[in-house]
Amino acid sequence: MSYLDRKNIITEGFFDSLKKFFKGPKFSKEERKLMKHPGFKKSYTEFKKHIDDFDRELAKYRKEQGLDK
Repeated sequence: MSYLDRKNIITEGFFDSLKKFFKGPKFSKEERKLMKHPGFKKSYTEFKKHIDDFDRELAKYRKEQGLDK
């Protein structure tokens, strides 16, 4: 059997895309400098958490109101 058979190609592509998904966002040069500052990084992660909480609550209320099915 060849190393590059159909099954291996599909699984390698799947794991590569999965790895890219969990790697995180791409930052510009200035954003990378800011992310090295502990206070900014903490504020940024808290901000992202609040956005996620807001999205969850919004989806819940939209479902309660019958706007999303």
